[in-house]
Amino acid sequence: MTVHRPGSGQPPAPDSALPADTAAATAAHGARWTVIAMIARQFGRLGFALVLARLLGPADFGVASAATIYVSLTAVLLETGLATGIVQKAHLRREDEGAAFWTVTALGTLVAVLTVAFSGAIADFLAIPQLRPVLMILATGPVLKGLAIVSAARLQRDLRFRALSLGEVAATLLGGAIGIVAAEFGMHYWALVVQQVCTDLLVLLIWLGAAGLPAFVLDRTALRYVRRFGVPLLGSQALGYVGRNADNVVVSHFLGAAALSYYMVPYRIMLVPVSLLGNVANRVAFPIFARTQDDPQRVRSLFLRVTQVIAVPVVPGMLAVAALAPDVVRTVFGAEWGPAVPVVIALATTGILESLTTPGGSVFMGLGRADLALRWSWIPLLVCVPAFFAGLPWGVTGVAAAYSLATLALTPFQVAAIGRVAAFRLGDWLRAVWPAVAAGVPATAAGWLANEVLETGVGIPVPAALCASLATVAVLYLALLRLIDRQLFRESLEVAKLLMKGKLGGVSAKAG
Repeated sequence: MTVHRPGSGQPPAPDSALPADTAAATAAHGARWTVIAMIARQFGRLGFALVLARLLGPADFGVASAATIYVSLTAVLLETGLATGIVQKAHLRREDEGAAFWTVTALGTLVAVLTVAFSGAIADFLAIPQLRPVLMILATGPVLKGLAIVSAARLQRDLRFRALSLGEVAATLLGGAIGIVAAEFGMHYWALVVQQVCTDLLVLLIWLGAAGLPAFVLDRTALRYVRRFGVPLLGSQALGYVGRNADNVVVSHFLGAAALSYYMVPYRIMLVPVSLLGNVANRVAFPIFARTQDDPQRVRSLFLRVTQVIAVPVVPGMLAVAALAPDVVRTVFGAEWGPAVPVVIALATTGILESLTTPGGSVFMGLGRADLALRWSWIPLLVCVPAFFAGLPWGVTGVAAAYSLATLALTPFQVAAIGRVAAFRLGDWLRAVWPAVAAGVPATAAGWLANEVLETGVGIPVPAALCASLATVAVLYLALLRLIDRQLFRESLEVAKLLMKGKLGGVSAKAG
């Protein structure tokens, strides 16, 4: 592959088509860095939210939760389809890169202007007056992300996962440290604003340093490609954002800021596997799907393998969190967060299913089917939003339960849609995830029973009983998984070892 050197004044040579095994091995060699970045980003944000939750309490934390809704909107720009074409396109020209840069920068600026203009209306709608100045400062986020996105896309296209991931790690840790210092100085929810703006600025500077300045030229052909491929993906991601955050808006508007806090804390827990494993799979698998899009059987094998690898840790992990939710919430967040316990339980199903279907986005993008990505953003929106309103009479627990039920109903159809372009059937997907479910359910039940015995019968303190119960789940799950599917057990250990060494390509290359 010819790496694009901006500013050379010459159009880059067309990218050479990498052999499937070489592409997979090269991309997956950066998996360790991708995992490190996702862990740092996800747990950094979750850890900072934990600090705020303990400092502010449920009522004041509602302001930070409402601001998080906006921050997730700017994250849509970071993964926007407008720059995805830089990765997907077989032959990249400087004009294509320039078209993506100017389009995304213009969009980011537009979002920033609209944010400032409507900050008061948004704060009034959510009944949180303090939110207006917060949103006005956070409006810098879309601009900073818009400037950084093309650099990120070029690093991903060139399979430079180390540079991409180190930028995220450094920015997350430094930004989080600055935010915690701000919180210690009594800035309360403003600490989140400081942390977010500093993180976005650091990401921009680091990625620009790694990838160089983007191309600034464009032509009509490049703009037509952005419109044909990028706009549908942007639409699908924007609709996905609306679908993922409509519940937060409904809860805040109808149930209040405190209720939003009780909902958002479990929601963050649910997003851990989705953001960590699902996004790692997307980032690493997307370039591979793009380079093997003419080999349906290889796409099929890789997708099912990725799904199975995700299922092995996610299924027992989310089931254990749900079964031990009272102790998890009390130990991690504090006793005053008790109303969040049933929400944690209700959202467990959503966390599992969304983690297992998230890699489908990389299939649609890698195979150039932006139309299907857009279609599958409308459908959950039309189903889930009415479900949120239906659950309102039962408070935040009702909304969470409605979310899980809607996700459960939609998943078979979503998997079938992915299977039509990736050459597999729903039965293949179910067989891929079944071993994790078959081993996870009894292991979780045993962990719950152990927790009851240790706390009620023996009187062990809650934190110690929780740790012992989680260990019970882990040990029994691994033992059952080995009995149910010895090959998957061995492959999972192999994946874990290779992942720690940054050589997941050894597994990916053998897929198919």
